[in-house]
Amino acid sequence: MIEVIAVLLLFGIVAAVVVSYAPSTDSYKLASEEAIMKGHLRYAQFRAMGDNMSWGISFTSNSYTLQKSGAPASSNLPNENSATHNLHAGVTITSGVGTTITFDEWGSPGPSNISIILSVGADSRTVMLTRNTGFIQ
Repeated sequence: MIEVIAVLLLFGIVAAVVVSYAPSTDSYKLASEEAIMKGHLRYAQFRAMGDNMSWGISFTSNSYTLQKSGAPASSNLPNENSATHNLHAGVTITSGVGTTITFDEWGSPGPSNISIILSVGADSRTVMLTRNTGFIQ
């Protein structure tokens, strides 16, 4: 009986150690929002190149909206029910708030590099747009 209790106690200790090393769901939320944002930026870029008019994305601290010729677009973002995407709870845009990224007919966001930083807790991820080329990384 003592051996069984000792084995169960060891399993309990090992389980506690393993659980303490498990990553929080915040890192998954952050990675998910980064991938979604990149997809939406690419969508705006492709629309600008296909329509020969400016398309872009306007950012607030907890959402962003698809723009067409400087005004909110009447079409929805991909996989969304509107032109606005609300970030997961806890995820915020800490750099780039108030920014509108506009793509021209060549897919360029302009002459300057642009960075948007997403944060949750102490974790952050940066979405970069390369000047002139519009490369999104």
